[in-house]
Amino acid sequence: MAEDIALYHHERWNGKGYPLGIKHTTIPLSARIDEIADVYDALVSERVYKAASTHNEALEIIYAESGCHFDPTIVAAFMTKAEEIKVIYHT
Repeated sequence: MAEDIALYHHERWNGKGYPLGIKHTTIPLSARIDEIADVYDALVSERVYKAASTHNEALEIIYAESGCHFDPTIVAAFMTKAEEIKVIYHT
């Protein structure tokens, strides 16, 4: 599973990711889940090159990329747990 996450978490639901340009359920489930978690963390975390987005801003960006960047089923599941994710992130 760790290998799948490392190798495929930059793939995109629409096939425009890398390294292989695979799409949809060809991308391992673990990598599809990790990609949303990784993007959420990147968005809400302050970096030297950007300010942190708010939780709601991050949700809007992730939702907007459903079906393009992210698996829509996983986005829907993520959204149902969004408030719990926020609490976990801030603890």
